[in-house]
Amino acid sequence: MASKYTQPANIAAQNQLVQWINDAGMAEGNKKSDLLRKIIEVLLHQASQMVPVYMDNILSYSSDKSTEVKKLVVAFIEEISKLHPQYLPKVIGQLRMLVVDSVIAVQKRAIQAASIVYRNTLIWMCNTEEDVTDLQYVWQHLSELKLIVLNMIDSENEGIRTHSIKFLEEVVLLQTAGDMSDEGFSLDNLPTHLPFIKRKALEEEAEHIFTLLVKFHNSQHISSVNLMACMTTLCLLAKFRPKYMPRVVQALGDLHTTLPPTLSQSQVNSVRKHLKMLLVNIIKHPSSNEMLPQLTQLLLDIGMTTQEINKAIPKERRNKRLGELKSYDAPAKRFRVDSPQSNSQGSDSNSRSDFNFDEDSTSAVLPAPITKATATEETIIEGLDTVENVVKLVMATLVNNLPNSMPDDFIQNYKPIPNSGTKAQKKELAKMLLAVIKNESAPTPPTLIDIAAKIPLLKEDEEKVTLKNAVAKLQESTKADRKVESAVSKLMEETRQDHLKEEERRTKEKEKEKEKQIPPPTPTVPKLKQRVKLLKLQEITRPIPKEIKEKLMIQAVARILNAEKEAAIGGASQIRAKFISIFASSYTPELRDLILNYILEDPSSRIDLALSWLYEEYAFMQGFNRHPVTLQPKVHEKHDQNYNQLLCALITQIFERGEPAIENAKDILLRKIYLEAPLVTDEAVDYLKHLVTEEKVGFLALELLEELCVMRPPRAHKYMASLVCHVLSQNVEIRDMALKLSLKIYGRGTDAVRRTIEKHALLYLGFISLSTPPPELLRGRTIRVPWTDDMYKICLNLIMGLFLEKEELIMEIARVYGCAGAEAKRCVLRAVEAPLR
Repeated sequence: MASKYTQPANIAAQNQLVQWINDAGMAEGNKKSDLLRKIIEVLLHQASQMVPVYMDNILSYSSDKSTEVKKLVVAFIEEISKLHPQYLPKVIGQLRMLVVDSVIAVQKRAIQAASIVYRNTLIWMCNTEEDVTDLQYVWQHLSELKLIVLNMIDSENEGIRTHSIKFLEEVVLLQTAGDMSDEGFSLDNLPTHLPFIKRKALEEEAEHIFTLLVKFHNSQHISSVNLMACMTTLCLLAKFRPKYMPRVVQALGDLHTTLPPTLSQSQVNSVRKHLKMLLVNIIKHPSSNEMLPQLTQLLLDIGMTTQEINKAIPKERRNKRLGELKSYDAPAKRFRVDSPQSNSQGSDSNSRSDFNFDEDSTSAVLPAPITKATATEETIIEGLDTVENVVKLVMATLVNNLPNSMPDDFIQNYKPIPNSGTKAQKKELAKMLLAVIKNESAPTPPTLIDIAAKIPLLKEDEEKVTLKNAVAKLQESTKADRKVESAVSKLMEETRQDHLKEEERRTKEKEKEKEKQIPPPTPTVPKLKQRVKLLKLQEITRPIPKEIKEKLMIQAVARILNAEKEAAIGGASQIRAKFISIFASSYTPELRDLILNYILEDPSSRIDLALSWLYEEYAFMQGFNRHPVTLQPKVHEKHDQNYNQLLCALITQIFERGEPAIENAKDILLRKIYLEAPLVTDEAVDYLKHLVTEEKVGFLALELLEELCVMRPPRAHKYMASLVCHVLSQNVEIRDMALKLSLKIYGRGTDAVRRTIEKHALLYLGFISLSTPPPELLRGRTIRVPWTDDMYKICLNLIMGLFLEKEELIMEIARVYGCAGAEAKRCVLRAVEAPLR
């Protein structure tokens, strides 16, 4: 009947699994994790025969985005290693991938499962009869997994380090030999028929991992959580593997003396409390018997009392330990006592014992025997310092000299020795034994008879003295002595009180004298309760003087300027240029001069820094950036003064310097400054207009003016005025080039540029109606000269060139023609003839 109902139940479970698997593939978030949890539960516990069918479906979720889903896959692999270890070759690779997952929570769960999988895999290898190839495949992945987790002990995440410590604890336990009483899995259980498992290599690896854990435990920068986890791991290893007990106790002792300096006070208290608990647990373990003195001392240092420590030690171990302490460090030479047999009535006081030192069968080096001639008090004391020698001496005396019945004199004279075991008692006993050995009379202790002889006896004619009367008399004498003592002490107390009163009186007199000398203080307002005063930086510090501040600032900027090569190597050239441009545009003139001289030392390679400075100044000029309050320009200063000064300084310095390196690069540098500067000021344009008259750079200046007109249309009419004026130049080449460029710009320029050119053309045309040549034609010559045909042609060149582009200008030519002289009219007619044709 059972099989009758079991088969339909299995079919229903399989159908439910298929439905959940399909739903999980379409679900998202928590719904997917809930479905996967149900699938794993049913598959492992209700339909385990379907594990190989649907195992791949579950393992495929190891690459899912959800953290919970990945953790469920890890839990599934862990359960597979417990319930169905024959499928480990299929799941071990997925576990290795999940250990190095990008999500920290998944890594922690995978490392936690790895320790269980590692143990289950070793147990499976011992009991399985699978193919060696599969076993070797699983072992290879386990070895790689072990190495990965071993490297994770240096991870930045604290939780990963903690789980790695617990995994390494499991590895050490599994790869080391256990005790005979240990029922858990150990190195002894590993199979010997597998060629890829080498027990010696595994044991060495476990030893290396244990050393690594001890080193990590004693690290000075370990966190409190990792430290307590590592302490727990080491103590567990010491319990299950007693060979590690001395090293663990030593590590815990080192920790107690030198805690990591990074721990806070609360963390230190937690660590010490945890250390105390672990040490108490260790001291209860049977394997800690050899280390009991070290553990006891360590617990005493922590703060436990001796009673608490004894209470923690099991009773049977405490008694056993006490017996071991009595026989601890037994000497190789045994002290044997040979004494003559005494009669049964008691031992005679003159009887003696001969002390001989016999060789022990196990001793290697024998001291010279003590004879009657060589015996001294010191040698006997040395023999009495050993517990075993004293025990042997007592036993030999009891066996040889103990009478059958207790003598009467022993009953009368015996008293317990008050200082037994002390050095003085040993010394007294050594004297007595030495006297017995050398046949001398032993020093006898004073008896009651000797003591009584010192007490004066009462006369017979006095009243009858009994023991009660004698005691009463002694009590009376004692009372009298006590009265004398009390009287003396009372007298001394009175004397001391008088002395104290005298001292107090003298002190008051001195205070009164001081009060008379010091004037009475003026009444003041009673002080209020003092409050904690908050210190402010302005109150406790003084500002640096302006001169020193500027000097330090200049030195700092100079260091930045000299670090050009270092900045280039480190990839910080742009940041450095930005800093320098900000310093230059925001601080003192001295700093500006320093940076300007630095640029002009090598303008070819530092022209970009100069342009960056120009743009920073332009941003301040336009209001894009604002100066700090302490660096606001003065009221009388113009906002564009710094920019204009910098631009003109760069142009003039580059042109006027005659170094060979600059001479060859003047054309490029001037072109770069004029064309890439954010704004070309009027002074810079005037300087460029002046450069046209220079022989070497005249053509370059004209070309720059033309490019400025073309590339900067909003201000082209201003640049055009500086170009078109050179149509009247005395230099033929400059005049022809200026005329050519003017006509070229007129053909494709804006209306403002065309009007500027026409204005100048009409102005020059009007010059011919004057009686004498204007100053524009003379170029600084003070001597007046008459008109010549060349002068008329110079004035007519521009208007005649424009006449071809704009025929309406003929009216202006005709108007001037009517006002001109005969020579001028003749020149006009000759000049107009060619354009009209």
